[in-house]
Amino acid sequence: MNFYDLEALVGVIDYGSVVGAAASLHVTQSAITRRLRSLEDALGVPLLDHKTRPLQPTRAGLETYTFAKQVLNSVSDLKSAVVDDGEPSGNFRIGVARGLGGTVLTESICSLRTEYPKLSIQAFARWSGLLMEQLMSRTLDAAAVLLPRGETPPQTLHGDYLGSESYAVVAAKTTPFPPSPMLHELSSHGWILHPHGCGTRRSIESALAAHRLPFKVAVEVEGHELQLSLVVQGVGLALVMPQVLRASEFRKHLKLVKVADFVSEQGVWIVHPSHIGRLAPAVRTLRSAVKQSLHLKSLQPE
Repeated sequence: MNFYDLEALVGVIDYGSVVGAAASLHVTQSAITRRLRSLEDALGVPLLDHKTRPLQPTRAGLETYTFAKQVLNSVSDLKSAVVDDGEPSGNFRIGVARGLGGTVLTESICSLRTEYPKLSIQAFARWSGLLMEQLMSRTLDAAAVLLPRGETPPQTLHGDYLGSESYAVVAAKTTPFPPSPMLHELSSHGWILHPHGCGTRRSIESALAAHRLPFKVAVEVEGHELQLSLVVQGVGLALVMPQVLRASEFRKHLKLVKVADFVSEQGVWIVHPSHIGRLAPAVRTLRSAVKQSLHLKSLQPE
């Protein structure tokens, strides 16, 4: 057993295939296969279920992966401390919840690139549930996620609560509404929403159900700008954060609708594995960038 054997196992589990691991480590596929076989021989147990696609670890493989990840992180910490004078370097894999909007991801990347030029950043915009799964599997290093009010990250992860974000109902300017309509006054309209997995979708669906009102989906489509373009055409209503509306090219043709009996609010968290080592300063920069982008004040979760 050696460092390269452990590196091969981590690569295969992180990327789900020998091909992905080989590409990430800049070696041949046969080299990855040899290293995996060497590790399995040393431990005397199978580490991967080769019948699954993508490749999945066995129970022993998952335990080995957890320890191997810590070893690799420790080696990276040592390299950063000695070679790079403590400056974070290497890969930094981050995620931002889609509901936070693309500006948050853009500004986070720019801040990280400015402060830590030796970092190689891999960034993703995904649903919070998927980001959590990737953090748990250690295929992400940190993420800005949205959680329903009162919900906290799993205890196996470290979470920093940044504050809450409210979502507003958006309509075309030409759509008539009373000054502060009630939910039942919106029930004749369809909704333009993200597919299942989106927290804002769940919030309006639950609110309508609680009032025994119909939930009409006009269009399921991903992407705030595409949603807002459809709102302008009068296709339906959408739910977005006010800053997403302010950044939209369609903002002049849209209006916020302040619904008297509906508030959609979610907590913004920076979440990462407990052992983050050399990447701790980069995580702090990510936290600051997200707070600044969203204009959040430091708060405590209720």
